[in-house]
Amino acid sequence: MRGVTLRYCNVAGDDVTTTWEQARADLIIDGLPVRVPPTYRGQRSYPGVFWAATIHRTLVYESLLELDRLWLADFDPTVVGICTQPFQIAARDGAAQRSHVPDILLLHEDRKVTLVDVKPAALLDKPAVRAQFDWTRTLCRDKGWRYEVFSGADATVLRNVKALAIGRRGARLPDGYLDQARATLCGEVLTLGEALARRPGTYEDTSWRVAVAACVWSGEITLNLRRPLNTETILSPSVGAAA
Repeated sequence: MRGVTLRYCNVAGDDVTTTWEQARADLIIDGLPVRVPPTYRGQRSYPGVFWAATIHRTLVYESLLELDRLWLADFDPTVVGICTQPFQIAARDGAAQRSHVPDILLLHEDRKVTLVDVKPAALLDKPAVRAQFDWTRTLCRDKGWRYEVFSGADATVLRNVKALAIGRRGARLPDGYLDQARATLCGEVLTLGEALARRPGTYEDTSWRVAVAACVWSGEITLNLRRPLNTETILSPSVGAAA
C-alpha cells in the first residue's frame, strides 16, 4: 500500500523512517521500543517489563493481556525474535489520517513475520478499533506478514507455560544436569512423575526439576498444555530429539 510511512528505533537508539514497502522485520526486531507505555496514577492497565529467554533481553509491555501473549511467544520454539511497541505506521486512509503502534512483532525460524495487536474481547466491536485493525490487517496482507489480534488464551495453557518457565535458564544449571535430563527424557515416553523419579541420587531435587522443565521449554520434549500439569502428564520426545 503506497503512502504509508513506518518509523522505528534501531538497536543503536536512532530513529529510522522508511516506507511500509521497504521496511524490514529483521532490522526492526533488534531495535528498541518506538514508545514506552506510560505509567500514571489511577491507570487501569498494568505496564511492566518482561525478560524474554528467546532473545535474552527485557521487553516492555503495556498490559497484563500483552504480557500473556509474550509468555506464549517466549515458549514458542518457532519464534526466534520478539519486540514490543516495534514501530509506528502512519498514512491517510480515505478521509482519515491513521497512526498506529502495534503491540508485538514476532520473527519465526522460517523467516515469516507475525504482527500482533492486543485488545480485550469486549472492545473488539468498537467501530474505531475494527477500522484500525482492518487497516493494519490489509497492510500486513499486502506485505506477506501474518496479522493476529490477541484477546486472551486458554487459562490452563498459560498456567502451564508459567509453571514451566523455571526451565527458561537451563544454561545456569550445575554441570551435567541438563545433559542428564536430555538423556533421560529424549529416549522414551515418560510421565512427569517418572521423569522426576529418575533423578540421579547425587542430584539436587530442585535443580533436577528445573532441568526437566528446561527440556520442555526448549522444545526437545512436548506435552499437552491444555491439561493441568501433574505427575501423570505425558512427556514425549520431539521429532528429531536424540538421547
